[in-house]
Amino acid sequence: MSSVDDEALAIWRTAAAHVDRHELATAERLLTPYASRDDLSPAVGGRILLEWAWLRAAGGRPDEAAAAYQRVIALGEPADLVSEALLEAGILARNRGRLAEADRFLTAAATVATTQRDWLRVGQTLAQRVVVAHLGYRFLDGRELLTELAGVLNRCPPSDRTDQLRADLCHQGAVSARISRDFDRARELLAEARERYSALGRRIGVANADRELGAVLDQIGDEEGARRAYGGAFVAYLRAGRALGAAHAARRLGQLRLLAVPEDPAAAPYARRRFHQALRLGDGEPGNRMLCELFLARLDRLTGDLGAAETRLAGLPYGTGPQAARDLSQAAVEWAMIARDRGDRATAVEMLGQALRPLDEDADPSAASIAHYQLAYQLILDERVDEARDHAVAAFQLAERAGRRLSSPADRETFYRDQRQAYILAMHCAARAGDGMSAFAVATAARAEAMSAFVRGGTRFSTELRDLVDTIALARGTARLPELYRRLERLTTVELRRAVTPEPANLADTVAALPPGGHALLLDVLEDENTICNRIWLPPDGTPQVDEVELPDPVRRWLDRYHAGEPGLAAVPQDDELAALGAAIIPPGLAELLASGAEPPLVVSTGGLLGPVPVAAIRIGSRYLAELARIAIVPAITLWTSIRSRPPRSGSGVIAYLDPALPGTQREKPLLVQAFPEAVLVPRERVRTALADAGDQALVVLSVHGTEARGLGQALMLAEDDPLTAAELLTGRLPDGVLMPACWAGRIDLRTAVEPLGLPTAALLAGARWVLAGTIDIAGTTTASLLGAFYQRLAAGEPPVDALREVQLGYLSRRKTMPPHTWAGLSIVGDGFR
Repeated sequence: MSSVDDEALAIWRTAAAHVDRHELATAERLLTPYASRDDLSPAVGGRILLEWAWLRAAGGRPDEAAAAYQRVIALGEPADLVSEALLEAGILARNRGRLAEADRFLTAAATVATTQRDWLRVGQTLAQRVVVAHLGYRFLDGRELLTELAGVLNRCPPSDRTDQLRADLCHQGAVSARISRDFDRARELLAEARERYSALGRRIGVANADRELGAVLDQIGDEEGARRAYGGAFVAYLRAGRALGAAHAARRLGQLRLLAVPEDPAAAPYARRRFHQALRLGDGEPGNRMLCELFLARLDRLTGDLGAAETRLAGLPYGTGPQAARDLSQAAVEWAMIARDRGDRATAVEMLGQALRPLDEDADPSAASIAHYQLAYQLILDERVDEARDHAVAAFQLAERAGRRLSSPADRETFYRDQRQAYILAMHCAARAGDGMSAFAVATAARAEAMSAFVRGGTRFSTELRDLVDTIALARGTARLPELYRRLERLTTVELRRAVTPEPANLADTVAALPPGGHALLLDVLEDENTICNRIWLPPDGTPQVDEVELPDPVRRWLDRYHAGEPGLAAVPQDDELAALGAAIIPPGLAELLASGAEPPLVVSTGGLLGPVPVAAIRIGSRYLAELARIAIVPAITLWTSIRSRPPRSGSGVIAYLDPALPGTQREKPLLVQAFPEAVLVPRERVRTALADAGDQALVVLSVHGTEARGLGQALMLAEDDPLTAAELLTGRLPDGVLMPACWAGRIDLRTAVEPLGLPTAALLAGARWVLAGTIDIAGTTTASLLGAFYQRLAAGEPPVDALREVQLGYLSRRKTMPPHTWAGLSIVGDGFR
């Protein structure tokens, strides 16, 4: 090696050290005199040119960088520098939006590296080709390249560069997972990528992982988390001198604030400042410029400057290839929104149709969902109901497909809240169209889905959860208890969600699960507007009928009193209110059938409407629902179907605990023993031990006070200072029948995307098939008499639903008009038909 080469190499090493310290200007100043020399050997000259070209690109001079890479490639040797130059030229072309050119350079780099058996370089080119594939919306190609990269990594020798490539694999794997809406997998991979980059001191890698995490959190609706992730990435990019990365992060931050325009006066100037910042930092990079201009046009529209929005849209710098399809689609949506704001719905519909045409729904479900939703919204305004239904259901299905896969309960709820308008519009359009099948699909989505899957699978809870329940018992009465319950509810729902399968509720399975001749009534209200009630009636022939009604103000106010747990409400006569409720929630066809005297089985899915209401006392005309049908209730029909999928058990024996301090138990106790001579009356201190292994029994009876608490803290009071909580029931082994005839014990309110945890559902999760429980504040003395008759009928072999109904009707036959708390406070939750 000549002295000139020695001198140049020394300078290169010094410059490389400055690069490692992110002192890029100093490094470039050292290398510039050597970059133009032609008296260096190819090995040394090539090394100098590679470093200098990278610095030129980082400094915003891509043309000079590209020319330098071409000079190294033209040298033709050594092969390792040629493959590196091809790799870097491909990365530069990718950053400039020249994706086809990038792929050609990267493929050539891989060819040279393969001939040298340089598997690390082959892996690096594959990682970059994955990025190019994703940017070009060739997502399947990206997935195949990731698989190839994983295989090549197995041939790479252990080194820091191999570890970095493994981090790159995790990062790009996360991108692929996010695109396919597997958000849990994306976050797992990003956590691993970030850890690997951090261990290697790769600040840019960490920033890339944070930026991608922001995209994941944004898509599941965690706006605050996304803002933190993008903000951290933005700062890291600026500190490292990576202007394009900072541009992407700034644009994303602006996009997040765009969601708050025009409601938040501070949002518009913030978003505009971020978009212009991104344009400046991006220095003309085509993809960044296109998106910034598009979002600025949207911002103009949202702030009322439609002319400025049109001018900006008319000058959009569309990309090429697959990227152009998405660009055109997004622009078409904006043109449609401008037409809508001008009152031209016909043009809005036409443009939204154009927005859908270039999209591949499998490759880009988020964009397709938005376009379907907006088109459905405009069509329903034009009373084009069937067309609106088709697009609204498509938007819902694309959203639900992603949401159902989420294993984190918090993510599931956040995702639903972010996407809820798609669900609401789909239900509205299905109801308007009379499309019961589509309505059933929407009505069962995100309703007790994890609990239903857990029950169907016969799964058991983990040792970790059981230990946490024990910890809560020890912490009773301490300040730690609320946080421990929050932890338990999170852990419980996480374990429930592990049982969820990709397949949604099946209408045919639900129809098959109904008792012979049975009907189901699914009721729910919109969470954004709880005066709108959706009614789905599922008759035995399996053809669901749907409509949508507005609850009268007096009915809604009366329901609100029950939901608020107003003391003594169920103790006053209220036949008029119950009749008004029946008229509002029972579909006319079902009301006519019930009035005919058929007395069919009726499964009522109470949803977010009837959880705290005495369902048996609802009136149809002058008669109570209990007189007209054999009733069982469930919070969600999906849970009913899962319970019915389990075969009944042939348990024998009764375990009972009756609180001696409870009014009525002295009368109830001999009636229970008379009906079930084999009943074992356990003392209070043995109740928990008995419930831990009661699966072989026929019944468990817990006649005690209940509490108004919700969730896993809902309790049966074995004594004044001894609550048996829903949390404790979770870990037991319970028989088919569980009786908890306590005030409020059966009260379950269902919220979409939140599992309905409480005493009755905890018992069902622990093995029960049906639960007798009080949904309101019940009258103790009257209830004891009803229970005595109920025990006799149950012992004689009557199904629980019929046994309860007969004793209620027997009571009513002697007393025509009575408050609900005297006779209708008990309900069968679950399958009490066998």
